[in-house]
Amino acid sequence: MGSYNPLVFVLGLVTAAGVSGVAYLLALARGAEERALGQRYGPLFFALGVFALGGVAQLYWTQWAGRPMPQYTELFGVATGLFAFMMVMAGFYLYRGLGLEALAWPAAFLGLFLLQGARAAWDFGLTRNPALTALMWATAGLASLGILPFAFSRPEGRRVWAYLGALVLALMALAAFLTGFLAYYGHIAEAVRR
Repeated sequence: MGSYNPLVFVLGLVTAAGVSGVAYLLALARGAEERALGQRYGPLFFALGVFALGGVAQLYWTQWAGRPMPQYTELFGVATGLFAFMMVMAGFYLYRGLGLEALAWPAAFLGLFLLQGARAAWDFGLTRNPALTALMWATAGLASLGILPFAFSRPEGRRVWAYLGALVLALMALAAFLTGFLAYYGHIAEAVRR
């Protein structure tokens, strides 16, 4: 592992996105005006996505996981790239006041990749805490899949989907925070011991 681990940075962004997503969905479920919320949260989601693109570049081009562990770069690089794409697009759509229907279909398919990442982390025991990593990937995948029913439901149904989405994003944010928080200290401790 190199002297800098971009994964902790990315996990911080995922945590911020999850917490912001919870706030957005709860406000929406409680009756806030959707257009005004989009104006408020759209730029934040867009910026998180742009910063995550930098994390993708670092994950791939620095070979941060080193050899013989390139599967970590694939697992986290693919997930970070999908996260960055979804955040940039969601931020743009929300800010412009566009409906999420067009974004919902690609989000659903990208969610399947994230669920596959959860399966890989669990099946192969990747990371120091595969269960926590799998939870993070699974909830991110469910959040992406959840955009589909949310976008196409009637206003009264959207409230239920917003509350469910907030719960899923809260679990994702918690898993990302714990993973990143523990990695931040653990990676430094490991490097100092060498």
